Amino acid sequence: MRIIGLYGHGGCGKSATMNFLKEILRVAGRSISSMPHPNSEKPETFEYKGLVICVAPGGDTGDIVQQNVDYFIHKKCDVAFSASRCKGEPADTLNRFAKSIGVNVDWVPKSYEYNLSDATQQLCNEEIAQFLFGKI
Repeated sequence: MRIIGLYGHGGCGKSATMNFLKEILRVAGRSISSMPHPNSEKPETFEYKGLVICVAPGGDTGDIVQQNVDYFIHKKCDVAFSASRCKGEPADTLNRFAKSIGVNVDWVPKSYEYNLSDATQQLCNEEIAQFLFGKI
C-alpha cells in the first residue's frame, strides 16, 4: 500500500483539495463506494487503472485519521490518501500505520495563501489535487 498524506493547519483547504481529487478520480476512473460522498469529509473508494484508491478528506484529529486508517484496511486499497494536521496525533497516527505495514507516508504540504481571492484559492486547491492524482 502507498500512503499519501496531505498536511496543513486547520482551514487551509485540505478537505477541499481532497474533494477535488475525488472528482478527478470519478472522471478518470470510477467510484466503487456504495454511497459516494462528494464534497464531504467522508472517505470514498475508487478504481483507476486496476488500482483500488481510497481518498479520506477528514484529518484534523487523531481519531479521524484512525478512522481513515481503519477504512483503508477494510477496503484493502493499493493507494491511500488522507488529510492530516502537520504534527501531533493526526500525523503520528498516519506515520504509525505506515510503519506497521513497512512503508513511509509520502507527505505533501497544503498551505493557505491569505491574500488570495476565493476563486484563486480554489484554483490552488485544484492544482494540488492534480499533483496528488499524479502520485498514483
